Amino acid sequence: MNDEFFPADAGRRVAMFPACRILVVGDIMLDEYVFGTVGRISPEAPVPVVAVTRDARVPGGAANVALNLAGLKASVEMAGLVGNDPAGRYVTRMLRGRGIGVSAVVQDPDRPTTVKTRVIAHSQQVVRVDREMKVPPSKRTHDALIRRILSLLGDVRGVVFSDYRKGTLGAELVREVTGAARGKGLFVAVDPKQADFAWYRGCTLITPNKKEAEAALGGRELRSDLDVWEGGKELLRRAGADAVLITRGEEGMTLVERGRKGCFHVPALARQVFDVTGAGDTVIGTVAACLAAGSSMREAAMLANIAASVVVGEVGTSPITAEKLLNAVRAKA
Repeated sequence: MNDEFFPADAGRRVAMFPACRILVVGDIMLDEYVFGTVGRISPEAPVPVVAVTRDARVPGGAANVALNLAGLKASVEMAGLVGNDPAGRYVTRMLRGRGIGVSAVVQDPDRPTTVKTRVIAHSQQVVRVDREMKVPPSKRTHDALIRRILSLLGDVRGVVFSDYRKGTLGAELVREVTGAARGKGLFVAVDPKQADFAWYRGCTLITPNKKEAEAALGGRELRSDLDVWEGGKELLRRAGADAVLITRGEEGMTLVERGRKGCFHVPALARQVFDVTGAGDTVIGTVAACLAAGSSMREAAMLANIAASVVVGEVGTSPITAEKLLNAVRAKA
């Protein structure tokens, strides 16, 4: 850990988050969790019988990025698509209840809201059921979404693209919003799912996990730190980005920045990993809050690494909070 930055400067940086307004654009989902216990195998098929003890529903996908930012006390605007259905209305109501702006959440009558249902027993995921439609929106819906996004750029410090490849982030939308945002001097951070990083060309920062980075490199394996460094430079070129932050699970995170010699590696901090669901959302949310508050890329990577270590130690999609982050910073200092 860099003693020149932690822990005092981290506290000052987090204290600046409430003054930072950030726009999250991406695939809005509803995450459902069914918790229970397993005591026997079904006589109908070789599968466990889960006796349900409780359930929960929380905003997921790009909406979870917004929740992470709100948990860090940043000001957040959400942009994306929901269906004309109970799930869409529930997600929108939940976001509004957390103080997240929803003026750019567009109701699409031609698609259902994406819903992911996870059944969890004894802290282990038993099965996941997805209800979704992976198609681009109609031109009318697409154009309405872009208009609402562009209308918000004058009031934010940066844009986060949270891509789950459900159809919201088409090439035209990404290109137009990125150009408009960079033209206003805003940062654009991307949590990618497209294998072709040229899709996000012109962004400030892109945050693939190791598997996504390898796919973007045509299947090249990133086995060593040198592999990651060389691969990161190639991804920078393809995305036309200023920085690439590759999350590597138990191997930590590696930041590659344009114009800097060598890479910056942050070791993993989590001692127990119960659930990685939403960890990428926490990483990009924390990085975005830090960049909006004036952090360097390296400072943002260090704080994001600590934030990720907190959420993977909890079961289910669990957004980071400013209090949890600061407690973890003090504990690891």
